[in-house]
Amino acid sequence: MKTSFTDNGSEIWTYEFSNMSADAISYVPIVNLFARSASGTKKELVVLYDKSDVVQRFTMSESNVTVKGGLAN
Repeated sequence: MKTSFTDNGSEIWTYEFSNMSADAISYVPIVNLFARSASGTKKELVVLYDKSDVVQRFTMSESNVTVKGGLAN
């Protein structure tokens, strides 16, 4: 998903995966025009490669996420 570099030339690759579903308010007619939301989980994998393309370190994290939309937000 994203590649960045450290000051010594190592590469950092970041991958994200989100599993979202609409919240109940999103299904209410008219109300969903003003306020809707979705919630779920996001997983992120970050891998650090050295200059020889060998994995030096990696981390995996998971967090809850909520996205809101509509005219009121």
